[in-house]
Amino acid sequence: MIQKLWNTCKKCGCEKPEDTEKLCEHCKANRRQFWNDLTKVGGVAAGALLVVFASGKLRKK
Repeated sequence: MIQKLWNTCKKCGCEKPEDTEKLCEHCKANRRQFWNDLTKVGGVAAGALLVVFASGKLRKK
């Protein structure tokens, strides 16, 4: 019983964790995709904020 709990994925409960993170490949791929999407959105937001600041400084002159 203890071995069965040790060999399950933390997130979905499947039987295939392969490393110390205890996540299966499917959960790792989902997490990687989530962080990639989050960094893309953050980059777009930072670019938009930069444009707003730059246009505000150009108008004041």
